[in-house]
Amino acid sequence: MAVQARSPEATAAPRTLVWVDAAEAIIVRWDGTAGIEWLVSEVPSHRRSGGHVGHDPALRAMGSPSPDRHRQEHLRQHLRLVAERIEPTDEVEVIGPGTVREHLAAIIAAEDRIHGRRRRVDTAPASRRSLPQLVARVRASAGASARRVGQRGPGGA
Repeated sequence: MAVQARSPEATAAPRTLVWVDAAEAIIVRWDGTAGIEWLVSEVPSHRRSGGHVGHDPALRAMGSPSPDRHRQEHLRQHLRLVAERIEPTDEVEVIGPGTVREHLAAIIAAEDRIHGRRRRVDTAPASRRSLPQLVARVRASAGASARRVGQRGPGGA
């Protein structure tokens, strides 16, 4: 009976990397293998001013919410959905352009306080990355060795 050694990837700590902006989120979880989830949001785009406004923009008909407040609520819903998809025991790194990543990190930290969890949540600015780049980043942060070209899985298969 042959005894197989466990691969270094199998002993690496589970970790989640989230690339997020207002339009989408890519969640990459590493627990020996990569699991990828891609969420597209329904956050409306920023509305730019149409030029000179001939009336007081603070006065809106029938008390309707401003377009920006509507956008902010959609963004909060998007970030809550992303936060719900992250395993509560994983350390988390949140990357992305702008400040959306900081808002997501704050939501995760608030949920952790409510549930008495202690975990590390890092955040860093980053431009758009490809899926292989995201997988490589979460794999490296989890302490798993990088897979080399031509390298085969455990047992030489």
